[in-house]
Amino acid sequence: MSLSIDSQTPFRMPISPLQVLLLIQLEGEPKYGYEILKILKEEFEGTWEPQTGTVYPALKSLEKKGFVEIFEKDGTDYYRITDEGKDLFNHLEKHFLNSVEFTVKYLSVVFKWMSKERKKGALSLLKELLERDKIMTHEMLSDFYQNVDETLKTPFLKKMRERTEERLVVIDKLLKEEQ
Repeated sequence: MSLSIDSQTPFRMPISPLQVLLLIQLEGEPKYGYEILKILKEEFEGTWEPQTGTVYPALKSLEKKGFVEIFEKDGTDYYRITDEGKDLFNHLEKHFLNSVEFTVKYLSVVFKWMSKERKKGALSLLKELLERDKIMTHEMLSDFYQNVDETLKTPFLKKMRERTEERLVVIDKLLKEEQ
């Protein structure tokens, strides 16, 4: 079985998740390697410690694929995204959408088929994620909506509220069934 960018599974992309982060950083402005590494370390706040031995080969691979180019400024190599790299975002958007749809369906099937004992463990994990506020957190939403046009932000937030209210109705119904 062959997987491709258009595949509905999340297992294969033309670039790695790290390379996606690198391209997003470079979309704003050119940067030098250590600057990119420092920003990654700051953003991931100890949950992931990117290393030079990971970041530089990822940048080199992006260059080989034509998604970034290197230029020298004041004796330092800088990286900048190419037009091909910018075009790649269109493919990645579709891939991410398909990946999320696949992942949601996959998890639904997993939860459906789980034994009662396994479901207890899964609920414990989900409860832990909720307690850590790792699902659609305030921080995630706030960061995402910085510098987003109101004509895009407002309808999305209204739809999110609508879906949340629908979920609350289902949650309330399930809670009533428990009593």
